[in-house]
Amino acid sequence: MPVVSVQDSERFYLRMQLLRKTGVISFNNLKTIVGTLCETFHEAFKVLGLLDGDQHWNDTLLEAARMQMPSYLRILFTIICSFGEVENIPDLWTQHKQSFSEDFVHRYSEETGPLYALAELNELIKSYGLNLRKVNLPSVDLQCDLFRLSYDAMEEQSKVNANIEKLKSEQRYAVYKVLHAIYEYQTDMPKCFFLDGPAGTGKTFVYSFYCMQLEEKAIKPLL
Repeated sequence: MPVVSVQDSERFYLRMQLLRKTGVISFNNLKTIVGTLCETFHEAFKVLGLLDGDQHWNDTLLEAARMQMPSYLRILFTIICSFGEVENIPDLWTQHKQSFSEDFVHRYSEETGPLYALAELNELIKSYGLNLRKVNLPSVDLQCDLFRLSYDAMEEQSKVNANIEKLKSEQRYAVYKVLHAIYEYQTDMPKCFFLDGPAGTGKTFVYSFYCMQLEEKAIKPLL
């Protein structure tokens, strides 16, 4: 059965229902639980007692906040929003907004810190073909480029120039293929790569070069 993103709510819960119920003869039959026709597949799934709310996501974020930095929490929240079965993403954001925004609040203010956190979340979630609007979070429009705040453009360019000559021919080929896939937006272009090789062949150096190249282009790599 085809995989469906949790962000496509109705199709996702339709798929979940079909994995659990046999002998289905119609969509209404699938949404009928104990004689009552539910309005949506999500509601039917909930009536069946197969959803426990977002408490496990709350617990996950609370536990992570005790030992991780805000930047890591934002990445974790991005993954949860993109792949987790979250009932209420805005509520999850509200409950953990302070943890997500702590570094930006320290750098800016209590009022603007959460806006910068949302702006970074929007950049992170783009990697999964989403944006804040699609996950029901408020959109923000900040004039300043977040990811250039901690990078000096000239310094990053000099790092790229210094290291590009160190790449061996096979490393150059790997770098070209991956960066070409990142910069081009054709839907039919492969976006998943597996870099393999014996220890000591320079895989870490290639990863580091990717990061330097992307940061120089003001693209924040998600590692």
